[in-house]
Amino acid sequence: MSNVAIGPVKIALRKPRYSMWNRLERSLYRECEYSLHIPYGQRVFTPWFETDRDTSYANAMRKVEAGGRLGVSLNRCFVMHHLAGSALRAFPDSPLAECGVYTGGTAQLIALAIQDSTERMPLLHLFHSFEGMPQSSVPERDYQSPGDYGDTSQEAVEERLKAFPNLKYHAGFIPDTFPEVNDVSGYSFVHVYVDIFPSVAACLQWLWPKLISRGVMVFDDYEFFPYPKSARVAVDELE
Repeated sequence: MSNVAIGPVKIALRKPRYSMWNRLERSLYRECEYSLHIPYGQRVFTPWFETDRDTSYANAMRKVEAGGRLGVSLNRCFVMHHLAGSALRAFPDSPLAECGVYTGGTAQLIALAIQDSTERMPLLHLFHSFEGMPQSSVPERDYQSPGDYGDTSQEAVEERLKAFPNLKYHAGFIPDTFPEVNDVSGYSFVHVYVDIFPSVAACLQWLWPKLISRGVMVFDDYEFFPYPKSARVAVDELE
């Protein structure tokens, strides 16, 4: 499920196709501490489905799901929330970043982790084109086509995240907006949620060297079924 390296830390998570899975999840798995592992028939520990409890993760997820669309599955939300919280508790003054914001669901989750983990309120830098995938996306390599995921806007995301004063938006295509943070370093947590090879490679080139030692960079698309030639190759080439 994940690819992990320590110092700084890299985490790569899977991405399923959602429509059928979400229906199954909501009807059978929600609020279950243990779930059936298909196809092996084993019961496995799945705390990410327990969104009715009084925990930091569960409280955050209720707010995120009430806030609007969420583009990632609950297991990835659970891992991301805990990793962001751990990074924040270790480095409460260090900035954070998300590359690829889409509808703002994961940014809201990270912002809530900041509120729960530290009183310092470090900046969360949000990088997104708000115009869909760039012209550099090649379907044969990246699975995505130019303009995909264009059904969002900065205004809508800002409205969703208006409760958080510690956000800084960088609207435009990656890496064109990265010079705006040339003077920022020591990131404790970076979420890379951009799918395509050129953008993942640019995030690595610009932000990986600026991670604090023992910081965390999460690659949402590393082992997803459609992206063996894009996100995965970009990460593996760094190694």
